[in-house]
Amino acid sequence: MARNPDHAMQARPTHDERARQAFIGAYKLHVGRTLRRANRAFFDADTAPAWAARHGHAPRSAAEIGDAMQADPRWQLWSILQRRGQELMWDAVSETLAREEPRLRAVHARLTDPAHRRGSLELDPSVAAPPGIRDTEIHLQPGGYLRDRGPGDFLAGALYEAGGALYSRAQGVGTGESKGEIIVRFLANRYPGFTPRKILDLACSAGASSTPYAEAFPQAEVRAIDVGAGLLRYAHARAEALGLAVHFHQRDAAATGFPDGSFDLVVSHNALHEMSRETAAAMLAECHRLLRPGGVCVHQDVPLRYDQLDEYSKFDYGWDERYNGEPFWSTYATADLAAMLEGAGFARDRIYVGLTDQSDRSFRWYVACARK
Repeated sequence: MARNPDHAMQARPTHDERARQAFIGAYKLHVGRTLRRANRAFFDADTAPAWAARHGHAPRSAAEIGDAMQADPRWQLWSILQRRGQELMWDAVSETLAREEPRLRAVHARLTDPAHRRGSLELDPSVAAPPGIRDTEIHLQPGGYLRDRGPGDFLAGALYEAGGALYSRAQGVGTGESKGEIIVRFLANRYPGFTPRKILDLACSAGASSTPYAEAFPQAEVRAIDVGAGLLRYAHARAEALGLAVHFHQRDAAATGFPDGSFDLVVSHNALHEMSRETAAAMLAECHRLLRPGGVCVHQDVPLRYDQLDEYSKFDYGWDERYNGEPFWSTYATADLAAMLEGAGFARDRIYVGLTDQSDRSFRWYVACARK
């Protein structure tokens, strides 16, 4: 299943809207790659020597590099361009969604009609979101993940999928394979013959990584949770549009409320980097509690590990934490996920942490998994 397969809940850009989005994608790719590399060149050539002349030594830490670079007008201009690209991305997809919303509301009502739906949706407004999600517009998404204009609102999920698709293209990441499908393939290679019958997707957002499990394991019961009602309303309709049965619940990944030993497979996708250290540890402990003996948890995320980077790269990647609504970027990048899984109760010899490729080799994802 492609990362963004065609389905009825997708907004349909006009010719001009599509052209605008293509331009913004190219702009973001140029600023985020070509111009970003130029930052390192002028840092080495003159920003670092100028800083050393004032301080008696070259900048040695990410913090000192930040002091030097953030005072440089060239880096300031790049940062403005980078930030503006993200804002333009959301502006572009929001324009299409605003025009398409009346049609999408009718489609949503049809797809979620209880008489015809395959899956289900359970909302619980008492569920409290963690502070980082509650207080931040993650990735600068307008209104954040918790945006909810009332009963029936699905805009948060529509924004997440449309913006995420444009963001991936602007990063040069292939879209021929969904993140869920990558992990299905990873599971087949690492645990041959493993066929889960009950699957849980934690922090599922708009559900794009939930549906591949229902497709890959048609006999399995697939459940998915998130704290955002708007995300879940969209995710439910999206799964129905694809003809797949997924049961969505508004619940906390750190305290799901499901009984002990309920699942054979528990997964998350790009969720750990949105969590505080405490929330992530609680989620991993919850995975151990929820798994049956022999069950597997897999957590896929971006390959950002500060112990593998030089100080300049740490400063450079830290831009997202400072300016792109990623409050836990460095928390994730410095986490020892193998140790955290062991602390959650998994045996060290049943833990794997490493990288896995997309099938088109356009990107390598970080994977932390364990078997109970």
